[in-house]
Amino acid sequence: MLKKLNRGRSTWKLRSSAPHAYKLMKAARLLLLLPIGVLASCATGPNEIVKDLVSPSGQYHVELRKCPQVGSLTWSEEVQATVLVAGKRGVCHSSKDAIAQFSVNAPESALELEWISDTQLRAWHPKFNPGYGPERYVSDPGDPVKVIFRPKS
Repeated sequence: MLKKLNRGRSTWKLRSSAPHAYKLMKAARLLLLLPIGVLASCATGPNEIVKDLVSPSGQYHVELRKCPQVGSLTWSEEVQATVLVAGKRGVCHSSKDAIAQFSVNAPESALELEWISDTQLRAWHPKFNPGYGPERYVSDPGDPVKVIFRPKS
């Protein structure tokens, strides 16, 4: 609490209850940081390779990873497939070295991956849209490997 010392001047002094107010403010700051810490711990999760499928010539490979699901406030995982040049490694939610990348919010056991040729990868999952494939797909038109989203014929 503030207490005015002199009636005519604007001089204020903290009363003896100031140490309690300081402790209260310090505790309030810690309580504000708690949700940030909880959210940060939810963002971390698995970043493990489940499967690594090499192209016929060995020039490319596709990594299948378990990653924490983007935007989820509860613990949930997604499967991320990343096409890379041989010798490169991917990381969850990063397309830095990726030729192509897509994710599926389901178990990896239902995902079909097959190299049709050295530059064509067939991928399919029951949750894919038959018209265009997965919800999230990253690639460039000039990439050397083309991912074709269709079920096995």
